[in-house]
Amino acid sequence: MLTTLDRLKGLLGLQADVFGDEMLTLQIASASSVIENRCKRQFKKQCYSERVSGDPRSKYINLRNYPVHSVEFPSGWEYEVLEDGRIFRSAGWPSGENNIDVSYIAGYVLPGDATEEDPRTLPEPLELACLLLAQHGLRDPAIKSERVGDISVTYSDSPEEGRLPTAVDALISPYIGRWV
Repeated sequence: MLTTLDRLKGLLGLQADVFGDEMLTLQIASASSVIENRCKRQFKKQCYSERVSGDPRSKYINLRNYPVHSVEFPSGWEYEVLEDGRIFRSAGWPSGENNIDVSYIAGYVLPGDATEEDPRTLPEPLELACLLLAQHGLRDPAIKSERVGDISVTYSDSPEEGRLPTAVDALISPYIGRWV
């Protein structure tokens, strides 16, 4: 998950007690999943396997998840790992449809997985986006805006399906997978 229960509780303050840990954890999991789906990639540092198509006219293949930490190819293949999940091979790639199996370690150390030896590496904007989206999910979906001074509430006429809150969308946009 892209944030922790403690971080969400800190954001919500006293309101956290109203929902309970189970509901808050579900909101974090849901928000994390929505963000990963929108970004077309996963963020957890782990081993991934993909089957990609080779093209001898291109010296690049693109992997879904990044940053890439290590890659396994057949021995003797010389390659270079570039940013954003791109792998460069000066000799080009063998031609074929889904003909290259790639196993690789990629992603970020998530806040809940961080240790002293392996500290978190997830960019702060992604965690903030998850916190904001989880918080948004806990509010009444029919309420578009609120104000405390002189109490003002605006209700949404019709919910926009599939739309993320503007702040969340802006925070995650630099992390959307470009290759898939």
